[in-house]
Amino acid sequence: MDIRRRGRLLLIFLSLVLWGCASPPVETTQSGPVAVSKKRVLIATQNSKFKQAVVSEIRNALNNNSFYIKVVDIKNLRYQGTREFSAVVIINRALAGRPDPRVESYIDNEPQKNKIIILTTGILDAWKPDTEGVDAMTSASVLSKSDKIAKKIVSKILTLVDQKQNQ
Repeated sequence: MDIRRRGRLLLIFLSLVLWGCASPPVETTQSGPVAVSKKRVLIATQNSKFKQAVVSEIRNALNNNSFYIKVVDIKNLRYQGTREFSAVVIINRALAGRPDPRVESYIDNEPQKNKIIILTTGILDAWKPDTEGVDAMTSASVLSKSDKIAKKIVSKILTLVDQKQNQ
């Protein structure tokens, strides 16, 4: 292994360590009627002003439509399955061209990939999963554009729920 490759691997490793330790975890919250079986959404995110603004906009829009919404930190994503949700929204950041490894692992291991909507943020990083069925989008973390991104995600969620109700 050449010195450049070792250096890059070391940089990625250190970045991931700092990444996992740098920001406080997102508090798990739930809102909306629990009994609604076809309008259940899981949102897994990381802690940043932009991501929290997007989550807030999504919650406001879906609460008006009587959705049950559960928000968890990316670190807890592995404990959540797609089976009990109509849609799973993952909002994560890319670092060195890669998402959080827990996101990739979750996507790889979930059988119902068509329920997954992923938003990856990063200024120069535009990672999208290579797995078929996952609805992926990228964006820079521009706070003034959080409402537009949230509206796109809400539209995708409503489409998934409509498809599920028509089945």
